[in-house]
Amino acid sequence: MTDLGRRGLLMGSAAAIWGWPERDQFQMFDPARADRFKLSLPAVLPDESAFFASHFLEHLPAIPYVHCPSICTTPNGGMLCVWYAGSGEGKKDVQIWGADASVSGSDISWGPPRVLMSRQKAMRDLDRFVRTVGNAIVFPDDQGRVWLIFVTVAVGGWSGSSLNACCSLDGGATWQPSRRLSLSPLMNMSELVRAAPVALESGNVGIPMYHEAIRKFPEMLWVRFDRGRLKVTKTRMCGGDEFLQPAIVPMDGSHALAYLRDGSAAHQVFVQQTNDCGQAWSVPVPLSLPNPNSSVAAVRLSTGEVLMAMNNSSTNRENMTLIISPNGIDHWNSISILDGEPKGKYAYPYFISSPGGRVDLVYTWQMQKIRHVAFNEAWVTAQPRKSLL
Repeated sequence: MTDLGRRGLLMGSAAAIWGWPERDQFQMFDPARADRFKLSLPAVLPDESAFFASHFLEHLPAIPYVHCPSICTTPNGGMLCVWYAGSGEGKKDVQIWGADASVSGSDISWGPPRVLMSRQKAMRDLDRFVRTVGNAIVFPDDQGRVWLIFVTVAVGGWSGSSLNACCSLDGGATWQPSRRLSLSPLMNMSELVRAAPVALESGNVGIPMYHEAIRKFPEMLWVRFDRGRLKVTKTRMCGGDEFLQPAIVPMDGSHALAYLRDGSAAHQVFVQQTNDCGQAWSVPVPLSLPNPNSSVAAVRLSTGEVLMAMNNSSTNRENMTLIISPNGIDHWNSISILDGEPKGKYAYPYFISSPGGRVDLVYTWQMQKIRHVAFNEAWVTAQPRKSLL
């Protein structure tokens, strides 16, 4: 064997040993048993007035790079938004931040940002070297806990990432120690989260995720909560080299749409469909929607329509636009340009349907702060529609 071959073997062996999952709180389980999507639809009140509110979540003093928000409701009736911020993507000083909102009817008040996770805390919790932290999502379970799933990177870029989880028993005020998710017996790396989870009638959760190493493809992370233990497994949604960050929209108990970020020369949003609650997915096909290699978010309304937040461009992220379709596939219309200016950077939208008929959206605003907008279906209905064709 040549010296080059020996070095390659040693490096591969070291990566395999580093990536080998621990025998810890996270166990695999079989997701093949029957389950159904649990629809979370806005409650529509008769003769309801249109409602729209906007807020900025910002750091004082400012932090140079702010990105990748996620939002959820909390057991106390409020909301929690999380994102990461630092001097730049992948830098050692990046931390995962959070902000809490109190909600009273249509009144929403956000508190100041606070650090939820740093590389130093992640290293203490995980007993592993962590070079930086990254994408994070937050969601409640049906047992009154709030979960944070987040990315850590030990070596390299996102291809060297791992997923980790921690939970809060008090609505996000404090957090239990983090544990690493064991998703593969070999090379337990290169898995990332981005889009909102989907609830299942069993109480389990499906989390869209994606692989980003030599190849890029979407996957589902299936999570079951069992007597304080988190049991997980993953299934692949499709092959390919260019599809990332699936955004899942359940249409009924078994049927869902998955919108994919496209990194190919097509520069279009792609879609997959499932008719068995995510056990099998159709081959991705392009929609008549542009995509500048950017994440999208979507949510089903009570009417059956699908509302999407996206960059309405094939080349840049200079706008954040709301569009709507009667079926989530075709006949798309623009209803609102939330932000738009030359050389602007608006990215990574994230939707949830909240109690009381409210839809909440957060996204990165100019890579400087997080914008939160809240509205109801009456506001959506009142917006003029302009065909995208």
